[in-house]
This record gives sequence, structure tokens and C-alpha cells, in this order.
Amino acid sequence: MMQWLRAVKTLIWKDLVQEWRSRDVITAMFSFAVLSIFIFNYAMELAPANRNEIAAGIIWVVMLFSGTLGLNRAFSAEQDQGCFDGLSLAVPDLSVIYVAKMLSNFLMMVIIVILVVPLYSVLYNHSLFHSGFIGVLLLGAWGYAAAGTLIAGMTVQTRMRDLLLPILLFPVLMPLNMAVVKAAGGFLTGMPYTQFSIWLPMLLVYDIIMSTLGFMVFNYVISE
Repeated sequence: MMQWLRAVKTLIWKDLVQEWRSRDVITAMFSFAVLSIFIFNYAMELAPANRNEIAAGIIWVVMLFSGTLGLNRAFSAEQDQGCFDGLSLAVPDLSVIYVAKMLSNFLMMVIIVILVVPLYSVLYNHSLFHSGFIGVLLLGAWGYAAAGTLIAGMTVQTRMRDLLLPILLFPVLMPLNMAVVKAAGGFLTGMPYTQFSIWLPMLLVYDIIMSTLGFMVFNYVISE
């Protein structure tokens, strides 16, 4: 067990150091997120009273598409350099790769949340610093990373991985999208908790199911 945990820690550290040196993924994700928010800002001139109703949807859409840029690079670095087989042989179990990549993708999504929420608050003159709202975004990021890492592992060895990833991923994310937008919107609009409480357990269940599923089938996905 200790060897397994050390391998996960090593792979996460490797991904973070590689990203820190190149900054390719986070720069692309943040640039896309900023551009999207500016487009929404100038395309939707809403009254302050209506901004609570759409803020959750805008932020999640920005995170969703920005995160896809990061998922495309989750495995492609090792694949393009021809060292993916070596990585598979170096770890005690292939589930190590899934867990490490999932946590790395989750951290990337957390960074996007940290950058996007203040930017939206400034541009729209509307504070999104609500603990419930931030908590829902983090749960959504967890489920997104769990499902996205699994799908990225399935498509990494295909020629059209950049196209196949969103085609396969977005339908899988539909329950997550609904749960995140409904729950986050409920917190922002001040809706009584009983009116949106069902979405939080659904969000948590989705996260657990996708994490467990990815952990269980990743060996088969990579081997095939």
C-alpha cells in the first residue's frame, strides 16, 4: 500500500513540475476561460437582479470547456514522447496512473476556479464568494476529473483523440452538469435548501461512482 501511495505522489509531482516548467496547459485553460467570460460579459447585458440566475451556468460552462483543454494533454505528453509503455511498466499497478492523473486534473480545475471566480466577480460587479457555491464547483471538478481522466485514457492512443474526447465525454457529464448548475444556482439565488437539496446527493453519488468505475476499469482500458 505504501508503495502504491508513493507511486501516486511521484506521478502527481512529475505532472505538476512538468506543467510548472512549460505552463502550456494552465496558460491555454486560463486564456480560454478569460476569453469566454469576456464574451459572456459583453454578449449578455443583464440586470443585476438576473445575474444570480445565470452565474452558475456561465462559470460551469467556462470550466467545462477550459478543462477539456487540460484533459487533452493529460496523457498525450507521455504518448507523444513514446514513454507511455515505460510508465505503465514502472508503476506497481495501472490504477496508480488513473488516480495520479485524476488528482492532477482536479488540481488544474481548482486553479481555474481560483482564477475565474474573482474575474467574474470583477467584470459583472457581482460577488460569487459563497461557500456553498464554491463547494459545489469543487465537487463538480472532482466528478469532471474522474470521468474525464477515464475517457482521456480511452482515447489517448487514437489518432483523433482531440475530437473523440469531447464527443465521448460530454454525454457522460450530463447528470453532473445538471446537478452542478442546479445546486450552485440554488446557493447563489438564496433558494430554500429543500428546493435543491436533491442535487447535492446526486452530485456526490456521481463523483463516487465515476471515481470507483475509473479505478476499477482503468487497467482494462489501458491494456486494451
